[in-house]
Amino acid sequence: MFSKHEDMCNECYEKRVKECCNKCGEGICLNTSCCETFPHHNNDIYIICNGCIAGIETKLRPTSVDMCDLRLLKKKISKRLEANMKKLQEPEQETELEGENDS
Repeated sequence: MFSKHEDMCNECYEKRVKECCNKCGEGICLNTSCCETFPHHNNDIYIICNGCIAGIETKLRPTSVDMCDLRLLKKKISKRLEANMKKLQEPEQETELEGENDS
């Protein structure tokens, strides 16, 4: 049996299905009022229906960034980076000194 609603968009129920939502698999018409499209790898498009968008938005939590904490984090990262760079350079300096002592 063929139903009229079988090929209709799951969001607007007015237009024919052109693609499926990449998250839930429901058919959608690609109208901007029914879904969001995003560029994806291999020149493909990632499509998310409004139902899935609403579900994702409920899981998102707003965050605030304290600039003082951010500065401290940046300092900590740079100190750790400097320490790692010194560790990497120490073996190079030791091998250079060993080469000079052998001569």
